[in-house]
Amino acid sequence: MNNTTIVNNLLLTDICNMYDHKAVLNAELLEGEELLWSAQPRQGIFLRQSDVWMIPFSLLWGGFALMWEYEVISGDAPWLMALFGLPFVIIALYMIAGRFFYDAKLREKTFYGITSQRVIILSGTRSKHALYLPVDELELIQPFVAEDGSGAIVFGTEELATAYQTQMPIPGRMIATPQMDNLVNVREPYTILEKLRKDTTPAA
Repeated sequence: MNNTTIVNNLLLTDICNMYDHKAVLNAELLEGEELLWSAQPRQGIFLRQSDVWMIPFSLLWGGFALMWEYEVISGDAPWLMALFGLPFVIIALYMIAGRFFYDAKLREKTFYGITSQRVIILSGTRSKHALYLPVDELELIQPFVAEDGSGAIVFGTEELATAYQTQMPIPGRMIATPQMDNLVNVREPYTILEKLRKDTTPAA
């Protein structure tokens, strides 16, 4: 049985509202477990590399959706036509602006930790999703490091460029491959993980 444990639909504790990543991660420790490193993703609103094409696409989508609604409402079209276009307007508003605020809020409630036994990833805007990855079960750790030392650590086979750029955040969607994304400093946690893996690998 895989020891990777996913805990869904737990209420966010009061400690998560403090935004003290050390305190948040210490609350997740098992008996005898030591917290070696903790952090949060880069905070605030910022653009990703994928926004080079995502912003023009969202503006094109939004322009079409708003034009549709305007033509329907100002004309004599049935009201069902206006309702038909409403979801497209909502999607357009999310792609143009809403996704940036949701992404910032999601990262505000995301916490990364490395302990003497596990990797811990906590996330969720209204409820807590906790992912625990035993160090001795990590088969592949892929770092992506930008020139300024920021980037991501992916625990799996996902393509690095895809993992680092990250697709548009969608409420309720789970990330297929576990990862620590938008790290300010990749080398520090990666070095700790590699040392842990070396120490826990049985000698041949």
